[in-house]
Formats: sequence, structure tokens, C-alpha cells
Amino acid sequence: MFRTTFLSYEPSFLSKKEIQDPFIVLKKTYKHLPNCEPIIDDCWDLWTIAFRENYWMNYVSPRALYEKCLKILRLLDAGWLISKIRPASISKGDVIIKGFNPKSEKIIENDFGEVAKAYKTIHNSYSQSTRFDLGFDLYNAFYQGLMPTSINFQDLLEESVYSSFKEITSLISALFTVYRSEIGTKRTSKDKVSLNLYTKYALDLDIPQFSYYDSIDDMFEAFNKQQFFSIIKYLASTSCCNSFWKNNGNPANVLYYVEELQFIMEIMWSYLKDKGNKIEKYKWEIPEDEIKETKFVPQAAIENPLMYLTEEFTKKDLSHRRNDLHNWRLATLDNKWYNADSHKEIEQFLYCVVEVANLLKYKS
Repeated sequence: MFRTTFLSYEPSFLSKKEIQDPFIVLKKTYKHLPNCEPIIDDCWDLWTIAFRENYWMNYVSPRALYEKCLKILRLLDAGWLISKIRPASISKGDVIIKGFNPKSEKIIENDFGEVAKAYKTIHNSYSQSTRFDLGFDLYNAFYQGLMPTSINFQDLLEESVYSSFKEITSLISALFTVYRSEIGTKRTSKDKVSLNLYTKYALDLDIPQFSYYDSIDDMFEAFNKQQFFSIIKYLASTSCCNSFWKNNGNPANVLYYVEELQFIMEIMWSYLKDKGNKIEKYKWEIPEDEIKETKFVPQAAIENPLMYLTEEFTKKDLSHRRNDLHNWRLATLDNKWYNADSHKEIEQFLYCVVEVANLLKYKS
């Protein structure tokens, strides 16, 4: 999320089916809960680790904390979608405060019902210029709590620590109230039309998960080819080690490394889509020593590495590659042992993506 643009809200963590009915997400989150306190506690856990050094080690694994964060990010996305279709049955006059009257001895506010108040909280929050900053603040609190040494956003955390936590927990509470009020109801035809406008952002579509403010020129801004290779090798060793995080620190670095790998994968995919058939006409002048060092693009494909990468994305599209990377991230953050072959395919594919990206400088 660190390379994501915040110009507008784009739901980034939901499937197409969930975008078409965001109440599915609410049901998954609240179904077995008597109230919203356990979810607020999850949020508090993420803020707690941000301000207590190495406190993350008191949890089962960094993965457990990541799943708490992801659950709330998905809830924030669902809330934004619900704000686009609700409350359909409550008139605007029912949810606004009466105008100020200087002759009145006291200001009287409308006595909203519980559900109306919940919708008012949701609309007031999401009607601000952008609400994706809440998701970033949540993720950043989680990230800082895992003690990063690679890249640090401590200053941003300190700016928003109180206000963001307060607003996110207010939304968690409001969405619980809305969920309870909507049990048994179905989406109307109007709901479906409105929600279908946002399915273009679905996580299971063949598109990048985020809108990036960086471009293909920035792929090696953080790490060069050999450093990326070292990262992939490190991630592979992490996921194959039992109880790795019982004896090792700074799991935030794993988050950052995986984000950089996802960025380079999605930017390369976008580049291929943007260039289309033009890539067949590119000429390549790759030095012999570079060809000898190329290990993950077959020699038969070295005449046009972009064509080879296109074929690899045809075999398995971006959404499935991204899901493979997500599962690998979970494994690297876990304290369980995973067979070395479990994530071999995405590992080899990322080596290939990095290698092709590094060869772009030789095309004309």
C-alpha cells in the first residue's frame, strides 16, 4: 500500500461477489459475535503493537496480526460500498440536524434512531474527500508494530494515531448496527445497478490491486535485480522454517518486500497490456554477458523477453498470480513449516518478472 495513490477511494480487498453484495463481508465479520467489541479489540491490538516495542511477539505469529488487519481493511471497503446504497429508506430530512436558530435558548438535535445514527456515522466518514487514508493508517500502525528496518513511516503514524483509531472504531460499531438491521434482507435492483459500477475494482479480476503513483521507471528504485533475487530467496527460506518468528525479529520487512514484488509484477502486467501487439516489434540488443547471467528467461525466449512474460501471464492471469503471492505472504508471516515446493511456482515466476524488468533497458 505504500506506493498507492489516495486520489479517490477504490475498494481493493474484496472479490467481485463481495462488491456486488458488501453485506456478505459484514456477515463474515459479525455473524458469530454478540457485539462489535471483538473487532474493536482487534483494531486496538494493531495500535498497541505500534507503540510497544516488540510486543507483536506476544501473539501466535505476525500472520495472526496480518489477518486482523486484513479483516478490518475488508470491512472498511464494505462500509464504503454500503454508503453508496444506504439508507435508501430514510429521507435526507430524517438524518440532518436542524438549522441554527439564534433565538433558541439551546440547540436541539434530532433524536435519531440507532440505525439512522449508524448510517449518519458512515456517511459522515466516507463523505470526506478521501477515506482510503483510514486504511493506510490502519495498515501503517500494523506495519510499524512489526518493527521495520527497511522503510519507516513513523511520522505519518504519529500524525493520525488518535483520530484514525477513533474513526475506524466508530465505523466498526456503526457497521455492526447496520448488519443487524439488514439480516434477512436482499439487495434491490437499484442496489445491484449501483454496486455493479464498482466491480471493476474486484480483487479477483485481472487488474492491479492498487492504483500506483509510481511507474515502470521506478521498479528498481528500492532494490536492484540482485537484491530482489536475495529477497525472494529470503522469503523462500522464511516460509520453510518452523517457528521462524520465535527467534527472528522485524517481520515488517517481509511486508515491505512482498509489496515491492507485487508492485513490480503489477506494473509489468500493466506495461504489457498498454503496449499490446507493439511488443512483437521491439528490437533487443542484450549484451552477451547479460545473456549469460539470465537464468529465469529461457535462452529460446531471449530474443523477446516481453513476449515470454506475456505467455506466462496467459498461462495464469494476474489475479491468480497475486493470490499465489498473497498465500506466500501468509506463509512467510506464519510460525508454521511449509514444504519448499508449496510456493515454488510464484517464487520462480517472480524471479522471471524481475529478470525481464531488468532487461527492458536493452529494448528499442
